[in-house]
Amino acid sequence: MKYIIVFDGGGSKTHVALYDFFGNCYFDKIGKGCNHHSLGENNFQTIINNLFYEAKDSLNLKNSDIELIYLGLSGADLESDFELLNKSCKRIFNKIKFTIVNDAWIIMRSGLETPYGAVAIAGTGTNSAAINKQGERAILRSLGYTLGIYGGGLDIAREALHYAFRSDELTYDKTLLEYEIPKLFNKKNMDEIVSLFYPKNIVNRLKFGEITALVNKCAILGDKVSQDILIKTGNYIGLQTSGVIKQLEMENEKFPVVIGGRVFDSESPLLLLEFTRSLKEICSAAYIVRPKYTPVIGAYLSALDELNIRINDEIIKNLKRK
Repeated sequence: MKYIIVFDGGGSKTHVALYDFFGNCYFDKIGKGCNHHSLGENNFQTIINNLFYEAKDSLNLKNSDIELIYLGLSGADLESDFELLNKSCKRIFNKIKFTIVNDAWIIMRSGLETPYGAVAIAGTGTNSAAINKQGERAILRSLGYTLGIYGGGLDIAREALHYAFRSDELTYDKTLLEYEIPKLFNKKNMDEIVSLFYPKNIVNRLKFGEITALVNKCAILGDKVSQDILIKTGNYIGLQTSGVIKQLEMENEKFPVVIGGRVFDSESPLLLLEFTRSLKEICSAAYIVRPKYTPVIGAYLSALDELNIRINDEIIKNLKRK
């Protein structure tokens, strides 16, 4: 029997799973994030290598037992990224066939029943992508604010810090964030927060991400600054998603837009409501869908597509059983 190993590699976690061709899962584990931009090539390679061997060793597999390894990775944006990532993975997988794609495509595949549509991601970072009825694709560079992208959890946290400091210094409206952020870090006030970020940021991504959840909490409590941050972010993600749709001239068509990432699942509905409004202002017939599966299953379905294996009722039944 042949097997498929699939990866969903993000900034905060890496999900690996081992499947046969019939949707049966034999290994499933979540490890540390593997984004090479934030961790470096060596750490990326170590994380992927360790998870690969854990998956393979779970069934005492030889390399020849593995038909394909499919990786959906955040940070796989430019040609230079793919060169680095392919080189690193070649060292790990040796002669095993593998495919690397941006993680946007596996999130899209986890939610689409039609072969075309769009995806908007808002997790640690953000991205949008689309594929039209002719199979043509468009995806954002997703290289940060300076190079045109905005809207992930880290951006929300940065906005929260910015306005908390301005509230403290009376240069903008007062916000609950001025008082809640110090509590999050067991500090007395914003003065004590400064040393966590200047002259060097010593806050890890997971802790930084807790500020994003705090913005949602404050928004629900009626804090206008927090509400404005979420509305602004939702508008940006809507515009970005409309952009890739317009690149493919799909804006007058009816199609699903898959939304993925923890930011879309946030406690406050404001971001999702504004994203939907912003998207429909340009793409009025588009409709929002949630993923049917986890992104790692989206990677598995993409692997089956690449192997020209038809996704039948047995596969779907086994995936749902998991």
